[in-house]
Parts: sequence; C-alpha cells; structure tokens
Amino acid sequence: MTKEDKQRVIGKVVAINSDRFSVELLSGLDNFNVNGYDDIHYFAQLNSYVIVPYQNYYIVAEVSGVREKDLNVPFSNPTEQILSKIQAGKYLEVLPIGTIKDDQFDFGVSVYPTLYSDVLYIKEQELDTIFKTNSSKKPIEGTDKYRYTSLPIGKSIIFPDYEVKIDIDKFFGSHSAVLGNTGSGKSCTIASMLQTLYKLKDNSATGSTFIFFDVNGEYRQAFENLKENTDIQVTNFSIDTEATYEKFQLPHWFLNIDEWALLLQASEKTQLPILRNALALVVLFSRDQNTNNIKNHILATCITQILRDETSSPSKKDRIKSILQKFNTQEITLSKQISTTNLSYQDGRNIESLDCTIDNCLFIHFGQLVGIEALLAYFEKKDDNGSFLFLSDDFSLPPYKPNQKFTFSKLEEALDIAILFEESYGNRQIRDYCSSMITRFKSIKEREDFKFLTTTQNDKSIDKYICSLLGVEKQGDNAIKKNQVIIIDLNSANDETVEVISCVISRLIFEKLKTAKNRNQFPINLVLEEAHRYISTESGKVFGDANRIFERIAKEGRKYGMFLLVSSQRPSELSRTVLSQCSNFIVHRIQNPEDLSHIRQITPHISETILKRLPSIPTQHALIFGHAVNLPTTFKVNTADPKPKSDNNEISKNWFREKDFYVELLCKDSPTPQSKKV
Repeated sequence: MTKEDKQRVIGKVVAINSDRFSVELLSGLDNFNVNGYDDIHYFAQLNSYVIVPYQNYYIVAEVSGVREKDLNVPFSNPTEQILSKIQAGKYLEVLPIGTIKDDQFDFGVSVYPTLYSDVLYIKEQELDTIFKTNSSKKPIEGTDKYRYTSLPIGKSIIFPDYEVKIDIDKFFGSHSAVLGNTGSGKSCTIASMLQTLYKLKDNSATGSTFIFFDVNGEYRQAFENLKENTDIQVTNFSIDTEATYEKFQLPHWFLNIDEWALLLQASEKTQLPILRNALALVVLFSRDQNTNNIKNHILATCITQILRDETSSPSKKDRIKSILQKFNTQEITLSKQISTTNLSYQDGRNIESLDCTIDNCLFIHFGQLVGIEALLAYFEKKDDNGSFLFLSDDFSLPPYKPNQKFTFSKLEEALDIAILFEESYGNRQIRDYCSSMITRFKSIKEREDFKFLTTTQNDKSIDKYICSLLGVEKQGDNAIKKNQVIIIDLNSANDETVEVISCVISRLIFEKLKTAKNRNQFPINLVLEEAHRYISTESGKVFGDANRIFERIAKEGRKYGMFLLVSSQRPSELSRTVLSQCSNFIVHRIQNPEDLSHIRQITPHISETILKRLPSIPTQHALIFGHAVNLPTTFKVNTADPKPKSDNNEISKNWFREKDFYVELLCKDSPTPQSKKV
C-alpha cells in the first residue's frame, strides 16, 4: 500500500460473509468525512463506494448500510447517553462489486480481502476508472477532428458535481429502455440526451438517425433549437390534417400480405385466401405489362358466373358494369364489339342502332338482359383447336408483392371479383364467410383516422419513400444524408393508427437495412414513446401480433444497425422478449408493485438497496444500469432546454380565474370584446 493510500484509510474489515463484509470505522470519523490531501471526502452514503487494497489490485465495494455498535450499558442521564452514542463504534456494510488493476476496472470479485484489511475512501481518479470516463473523444484518422465516445447525461447524486457519462457505442449501439411513472421525467431524459449529443463541439453527429413515434406530440418543441447547429436537421411529420408542417402519408400498397390480413382482421382459413387473391388482382390490373391472358380468364370466369347466377337482370347488369368500369382489357371492355349483328329482342325483332357491344348486351327489355346469349357465346368462345380463348385450364394467379401502386377503393372491387372467382368453383358460401372482412374494409375506407393510409397521393417507390423518411436525399447516383431527427407526431392518433404506422414503418426500415449494400454502416435508432400501447404483452387492436416485428428487431436488429429506445410507464405490460433484449435501462420513479416486481426480474444483478429506492426517486432523477455504464448509478438528469411538451398541469393556476374567461382551447374564433382571454 502506498503512502498516499495510508493517508486515506477510514477503517478495517472486521467481518467477511459470502456476499458482503463489515467495516469498522476508525475513531474520530464520527461525522463520516475525512479531510484528504485534495478535498473533503464523504464515505458513508448509501450506494457510494469504498476500496480495499489487496495484493496488487483494489477491491471496489458499494456501501449498502451504516450502523453503530450498541454498548448495552446503563446511563445516569440523557447527556451521558448522547455522548456515549457519539463515541460508539461505527460500521459500514459493503458489497464487493469489482476490482481495479493497472487503471482498469473489471466487474466481479473472485477473491475477498483478509480480516482487518484497510479500507480507503475513493478518489475521483478511481471513479473515472470505474466509469471509464478518462477519455471522452478520439481523433478521427486523417483529419483534425474528433469523434466522441462518451456522452454526459447528468450529475451523480452520491458524488457531488461528478458527471455521469454513458458509452455512446454501448448505449445507442444496443437496445435500451427508459422506464418510469407518468410525470417522472422520461421524455425530458431522452430529449436532454439528444440535445447534449447534438451540441457537442468540434464535430457533429451527422451520421445519426433518430425516428420518433411521438404518440403524445412532445418532441417537436424539444428540438426546435437544434437549428442553431446547422449540421443537424429536424423533420416533423403529422397525421393531423390541420397541422402546419409536413403531412404524414403511408401508401397502402406498401403493406405486405400479413399486414393486410391484420388490418382487415382476415381469418386464416377462409378470408385470407380471398384477400390474397384480391390483392394479387388489384396489382395485376394496375400493371401495364402484357398479362391479358390472366386478366381475360378472371374477367370471363367472373362475368359468366354472374350471368348464370340466380340474381335479377338489373343486378347482373350493375355488377358486370361496375367490374368492367374498373377492371378491363382490350378484349373485355364495355365498348368491345363482340358480334357484327345487331341485338334483337327475344321475339326476334332487331333493336335498331344497338351494335352488339358488351355494354349494349347489358340492355334490359321487360326486365331481361337481351344480350345474355351473345355475352356467354363471346366469353366461352373456342378457337379452331377447341380450346377456350379466354378460359384457361392452367390458370395461375401471380402472387401479391408490395410496391405496386393502386387506389384503395379498387381493392373493394377486387375483393368482389375474388369472391366471384371462388364462387365459380362451386364455393357458394364464401360471400357469407367474407362478410365481416368486407365490412371492416368499408369501415377503414370511410374513417378519417385512416386517411393517411387510404387516400395517399404519394407515388414514390418503397426505396425512395424510405430514403425520404430517413432524411436521405438522392443527388444523381449519390445519396446524401440531410436530416438526423425525424419526428412522426401521432398525438391525434388512436391505438389502431399508432399500431399500423409503427409496425409498417419499422418493418420497411428493417427490410431496407437487411438488403443494404454495406451492412451495419447506417445506424438507425427508433424511439418508441408510450411503447406499452403497441409493444404490449396483450394483442393489439388492429395488429394482433404487432409485437412480432419489434421482437424480431430486438433479436436481430443489432446485426443490421437498427436499435430500439423503448420508453414506457408500464414495464409489466411490455413485451418480455423486447425488454429481455435491452442492454441498458434508465429507470425513473416506479411505484406500482407489479412494475417493481418486473424490474427485479429483468435486473437480477442489481442490489435490493438500489431497487428499494425506485418508489421515492424525485422527478428528474433516475437509476441507470447496463452495458453503457460499468456500475448502476443514481443521477440527476441534465435539464432539457427546451423541454418536451409534457409539463404537469398547474391545477390551481387554471382553476382560480376571473369569471367568464375566454377558453381559447375550445374556441377557434377570435374572442369578442366582452370575453376575457386565458
């Protein structure tokens, strides 16, 4: 032990157990502080640290308790008792957590100290070693700039003025979770971290990409001042039709078959095959390629089925015309001449000036289609070899693939054709089986909260859409990174909308990264606010297994550079798979017993003394643990400036007002002179 070490001895090890040991403090340290050569050092605070020299390394231990020895002697007066208490022996209960050797901290202890080993207070230099904050930036090879390796996020509660830092690679290069009760400061913590990141000098994090699913509309305000750093750009989207910034649109033709099935709540055995065929049909008829043989077969099959069913002639006419107005080919269209002779009534009389086109064949006389025989003859026509011209024996419908534009309303007609097609094979009950799916489709088509999906005018390909969303701008053959923070404001969205947007967007980005030329070279962090709404242990309202894409990202995203930052007030309601893959946790105040129990289950290496403090942690304070920090640390989060739009309501301020004041929130018009504005 060095001379300097001898000067900072505070006690001796007097008891050693399997998981802890006791330290008796030296006499004269009744105030639990010592005047060191550099400063005054306090050493008896819960969750603070002490070190024990042993051989050629130091054992680092966490203070878990403080007590005094009971003398068990009678006292003649209270003053004598107080003085005796002051002079009584003082003890620390400490938990060994790691070792320091050659300025390197390693978690875990294999050998315990001997009895009566010296115990020292800890220095700031040793704290730097423990928390690996000796160097926060490294030079970029070939330049005079630096890249930062650690990020300050707050001040230590235990060690005054000591800066708590996280390893940038280990925190943002893995999945992390920010947990805590509502109002405990989760949004402010996330905003503060990114504000600090983007204010770092010498070099900006222009290669970063943060996508916020902002379900409470908080973060637009928090990042307004980032424009002061011209290297960093923020893009705001909103699904609110009255928003003044860019409207968010998600083209419905980007959805894959599984997402369509979830959206329309299609049953697997009966409705899903019809939906799959309908999607294939609507894409098929939207193409310009020469696929008329397939199209003709479908149209001919469906129209002949209608002509032979038991519905009325007006109904037959309306259904056929509706189909051919939306789906047609050169050979099967309303204006197609199917015969050189004029139409005739059933009694043989010619219908003057009515050529035998498909449209004219749908002419009704005394409640009957006059051209039904001509239509059937045309659609069932055979060539010289005896083969049907339109009806094919080896028909095969191409599978549905996303990224082929079609209008949402056309899918309704395609569903009808798909049902007709199935009926032509003798399945007469399929229409009844699909009624709930059709009803669901019509509901979504008319709902205002799904306009972002159903009425989109975006004609970009998936590739261009994702690039635009990620803040990448194509310039010729090059792609230039322009924006770093992308906020999707979902404040006006219900749970169904949040599920659809978060799941589809996450899936599109994930698939893009998987197929990227340079794997793991474009890191993307998804910030999932109120994650329990769409990464729940229970089934979602729209996407019943919405968890599936996020669980896949949680398990595989690291390989491709896609990471989750999960924020939630109900950890017990979050997907266990997603939480189990989180390497870092920032935990604010949590009081619910179920949530506390859940935290204990996912953090078995955290001491009970730390977890017991979670219900009483003040606002803006948090516990951080995981790969990004060497040791669990309680800290005060740096103040976000500006703060997210999540301040608590000042009830008394809003209650006690003048009579008949003007409520601007509920009235869009200007106040009248008699009104008193808020």
